[in-house]
Amino acid sequence: MADTREVQEHYDSHLARNYAWIAGGWEAGFERSCRFISDHAIRPTGTGVAVDLGAGCSFYSVALAEAGYRVTAIDFSAAMLEFLKYHAGDLPIRPVHADIRTFVAWEKEQPELIICMGDTLTHLPDYVSARNLIRRCARELTTGGTLVLSCRNYSKKPAGSTEVIPVRRDEDRIFLCRIDYGIEQVRVTDILYTRESGSWERMSGTYSKLPVAPDPLRQMLSDAGFRIRFNEAGNDTITLIGQKKAADDPPG
Repeated sequence: MADTREVQEHYDSHLARNYAWIAGGWEAGFERSCRFISDHAIRPTGTGVAVDLGAGCSFYSVALAEAGYRVTAIDFSAAMLEFLKYHAGDLPIRPVHADIRTFVAWEKEQPELIICMGDTLTHLPDYVSARNLIRRCARELTTGGTLVLSCRNYSKKPAGSTEVIPVRRDEDRIFLCRIDYGIEQVRVTDILYTRESGSWERMSGTYSKLPVAPDPLRQMLSDAGFRIRFNEAGNDTITLIGQKKAADDPPG
């Protein structure tokens, strides 16, 4: 299995404690997740089981549990899962500390829904890993089950360009993100300034992301046996919703 320790260490040491704040606050992230679920009519109709791959600090896991699912929430960051446990409370959410490619951690759940949101897909090291993950999702989902994939679109910029994005700030924190675009990799440097006792401190870390492109991702779903129900690829985000076809369904 290709190494993702660089990404994991970056989340544990830099992002986890500030992730919800960077996303606009936990309540805002949760409300966005609820709105997405509602807008796309995602609701339990079969086994009632959902798997959240790269669950992070629980935005979607909690939203799905409140919508009636029993959720298995997978994340490689123990620090992020601690936030998830806090927000999950008594909801039917089972947190699992594992790489999402460790299929034994979530196989045989018989999910009717699998989601992989945020930048989880881009944390995979290569397209082979993404293809294998999507195929495994097809294998684990019940017939007619739904796979939802969403990630940022890093495939648009030409090789060698650089962009620095001011993401969020308040009186005591400033978060910036520098992106160095390449063909096979995107190098991301997260920069966080924090003020304590009147003085500012700087923390930064760099890691790689996979520049997933819309067309290859859509083809992966089709090849794995999904009928595309929703397909949106804007300048910033790719979102795909696929429904697992039955063995005797006609092609297309």
